[in-house]
Amino acid sequence: MAHSLSREFCRPMAGQKFIVSGRRYVLGGSLGDGAAGLVRKASGEDNREYAVKFLAPDPKYIEESAFNDVAVRFKREGERGVHLQHQNLLQIYSYCQNEDGNAFESDDPKNPFLLMEQIKGKTLESFIKKRTQKAFDITRRRLNIAIQIASALSEIHRNRLIHRDVKPANIFLVAKLQTSVIPTIKLGDFGIVKWGDFHSSLTTGVLTATNQKGLGTMKYGTGTGNRPARRHGEGGHFLTWHHSI
Repeated sequence: MAHSLSREFCRPMAGQKFIVSGRRYVLGGSLGDGAAGLVRKASGEDNREYAVKFLAPDPKYIEESAFNDVAVRFKREGERGVHLQHQNLLQIYSYCQNEDGNAFESDDPKNPFLLMEQIKGKTLESFIKKRTQKAFDITRRRLNIAIQIASALSEIHRNRLIHRDVKPANIFLVAKLQTSVIPTIKLGDFGIVKWGDFHSSLTTGVLTATNQKGLGTMKYGTGTGNRPARRHGEGGHFLTWHHSI
């Protein structure tokens, strides 16, 4: 029998009403699906827009034997993430265990979820892909983006947390992308799946679920068609990020 958290049992639908910390919300459409969860839009009684991430691991990619461990990490990092306040981090407003679907008027879905800030902006991945300048050079704008990413990660580590899904698709630029403007970045929500949780057939080469080489590493894309030079040891990650942006 499939695990109770399995993707097949999680069917959030637009229009469903739920309550978190005494406040009422209504689910909206899809914002995207990943190997471990489903993300949906939501609107609150305060007329603000939110994002809701349901823990719903997909057994096509993740071993069912790892589901309970993934749930423990989702809860731990969700509860701790609520206390993170940083200008370059996606805000997590609440973790909801949602036992037996008790947060929803319909008692379904029954999966735990996070109520989060909804970011409206382009991702760093789309920014990289649309670059027209082919030559690699250091600019104030690119360096500032890299510094903001480092600042966000520093805050996470200071709070004894690990972000397991740092990649351009999970980094949002929340300012207009004119050349003269340095955008504010927001590092997206925590990845809670370890590399070892994936089926062994997916842990070599390019991972089908995320199309990146390895979880928790930046997905390299320079816009030039060339991959960044490999660097080992201290400082290598910074150089590859900068090369990407």
